[in-house]
Amino acid sequence: MATSPADSIEALEQLIVQNIPRDALMACEDAYHNGDAKARTQASGFAQGHRPSAVGSVKHFYINESFHEALLAHGADPTPLRGTRLVVGRWGIFHVARLNVPGHQWVNLRRSATRKKLAEINQSIERKYVQRDLFNEASDTTAGTIFILGVMDGVDANGVAQLTQVKLALPAANMKSWLYMKSLTEFLSLYEQTNTAEQPDNAKPKLKTQPKKQTGNDEGN
Repeated sequence: MATSPADSIEALEQLIVQNIPRDALMACEDAYHNGDAKARTQASGFAQGHRPSAVGSVKHFYINESFHEALLAHGADPTPLRGTRLVVGRWGIFHVARLNVPGHQWVNLRRSATRKKLAEINQSIERKYVQRDLFNEASDTTAGTIFILGVMDGVDANGVAQLTQVKLALPAANMKSWLYMKSLTEFLSLYEQTNTAEQPDNAKPKLKTQPKKQTGNDEGN
């Protein structure tokens, strides 16, 4: 029986939920906001003419450090901090990296060779959950890549670009489109739905057994 697009998306969401702890994604979101706030404070000290150029570099380092700490604290074994290199961790089958998107400009995201290699890992996810080949059963997914996206389309009081939203996204293998994208706030609600759905099956009420009252000893007096 063929699955609908909605069923496939739901299955993909459950795959992510099963592999990545809710607290880990919450830590990534907090890391993005904390790193952005520190960077904007630092960048505001630059002269107005330097500020737009300086803020990009400052944000990279501060957000990378915060992101690295979040990955490390939640057992993702991140790659070392080293200059402008991507920090990549892993939860379950998923490689996890971060990516800034300034002002919803999505066109230059394919420039990084490391990002391209990470995106190529999603070929099996693309076949199984997006293309849905009716004649060839897709094999089980053993690896995938998720990007935590920081959308920078706000401006603070000092005229510095400001983070407005953090998203969870899976890039297509060729990085020309997205297999899945949702705000982290919205995605985190899936964990609550999963817990609520599972609760009735796991909750098995038991009648409390009353011990027989005895006399002459320490039980039942």
